[in-house]
Amino acid sequence: MTSHRLLGAVYVALSLAMIAWDILRAGRIARLRRSPRAFQAITGIAGLLLVPALLVGFTANSLLYGRAIFLVAWLWPFTALLFVLQTIYALGRRLVTPLFGFPLLVYNVIIATVAVTKFLITRGDSPAEFALALNAAQASMLGTFFGAPALWNPIYLQVPLFAPSLPARWGFTRLARIGLAGAAIAMTALVVIELPGAFAGIKSYESHSRDQLQEHPEGDFKIGLKIFPDLRSGPPPLAITNDLALADTLDVDAISVVVDPEASRGIALDSLARTIEQARADSTLLIVALGYPKKGQEEIRRSRDSYTIARLKDIDLIARKLKPDYLIPAVDPLEEGSRILGDQTPQYWIDYFTAAARMAHYIYPRIKVAIPMSSYGTRDSILYAWAARRGSPIDVLGFSLLPGFDGARSLDTHLRVAQRWMRQYPNPKEHWVFAAGGYPLAHGEENQERAIWDVLSWATAEVAIKGLVVYEAGDYYTVRGLRAPGGRLRSATGAILRAEKGLRSGAQ
Repeated sequence: MTSHRLLGAVYVALSLAMIAWDILRAGRIARLRRSPRAFQAITGIAGLLLVPALLVGFTANSLLYGRAIFLVAWLWPFTALLFVLQTIYALGRRLVTPLFGFPLLVYNVIIATVAVTKFLITRGDSPAEFALALNAAQASMLGTFFGAPALWNPIYLQVPLFAPSLPARWGFTRLARIGLAGAAIAMTALVVIELPGAFAGIKSYESHSRDQLQEHPEGDFKIGLKIFPDLRSGPPPLAITNDLALADTLDVDAISVVVDPEASRGIALDSLARTIEQARADSTLLIVALGYPKKGQEEIRRSRDSYTIARLKDIDLIARKLKPDYLIPAVDPLEEGSRILGDQTPQYWIDYFTAAARMAHYIYPRIKVAIPMSSYGTRDSILYAWAARRGSPIDVLGFSLLPGFDGARSLDTHLRVAQRWMRQYPNPKEHWVFAAGGYPLAHGEENQERAIWDVLSWATAEVAIKGLVVYEAGDYYTVRGLRAPGGRLRSATGAILRAEKGLRSGAQ
């Protein structure tokens, strides 16, 4: 088990224990006659709403599930605020010792502030800088347990805690109380530690608000859009309707899809082929990337050869059925691949991409096989150097360029590294940015727009780069889309329209 999986399991176990604690505390306080009526009411209502509120918090940030729940998205911040009120009441009436109550109050205030901030973001508002920084700091804290998905996965929430206004009955409950309180204090400390870096991360986007695009008179720069969630089955009907309409509105030059192995065969692949056929009627380029199976780490541990053969069979089916213009045999192998499969050597990926490229070229010679870079360390440097040389079977090199927990600072570092790699070759192969985007729920919608514009301005200034794909059309299982869960288009959509207009007017 990887460190993030182990820490994630510990966090989930703690969260479940906190939920159980809150429900038990609410029931006990509600039954105790000597408790103040107002205190009983606040505690009882908060305890009753906790589980439904958490479910709303989990699902309200997805277009697939959130449209029906979006109208009650206020339930999670409202419940979090009730926990703050309960803790304040307990401290004010001396129902809990300050040594215990004040740390819990700070913990609950952080959770409530972040919940309200996220709620405001989903409504298209711009929260105060402190609220955004606290939101980003909590995401960084959660990243300690879950890694990069804490930036874009909406299911990672903190569970608030009731102030224990009653003495523990048994030694076990006293230990449980101390343990849960200790966990809450530790998570609060982690958020506070991350807060200065979060402030700097939020401010780092400001320097890109005035970036300028480089004109392309030849009209050789393409802007694409990643549509649909990563597919483990056929495209959801809602995604088909929304994403194809958005691609048409933006008049993009390319569409990109990620097909996981579960959707690379049978009915699912046939459904995808029929869906994208209409989008390709106007010569729109198709970029297809192969993702990873849900139990990829177990499969590759059992037999690396069997895993590789299975993925090459997926490549065969995708190439024959979809005939993409660009084929990416593995999504971000040294980042996403490492997270799902565990660390694999650069040589493994070199061998895999070589076999995949030969197979794709044999099936359909005009397919351009691409390899994406995303981690910008030594291993990616090795992979890039192999793919960039003229003798390799790779046709196109690409980059995934998204912010990190520190905002645009790591993004700017990656841009400099990518630029240095490209400058090593006087006549480089064709390059693309296969993923450019931001994290609106973690860093705000305005900063999502700035992150995309930053990468666009950099990419249009690099002669070797021929296109950029915006990640992605809508919030499905990841919160980094142009369309918010309620159906509203975020401000980054207008920035892409301006970019398209500017590039096309420069090509006339």
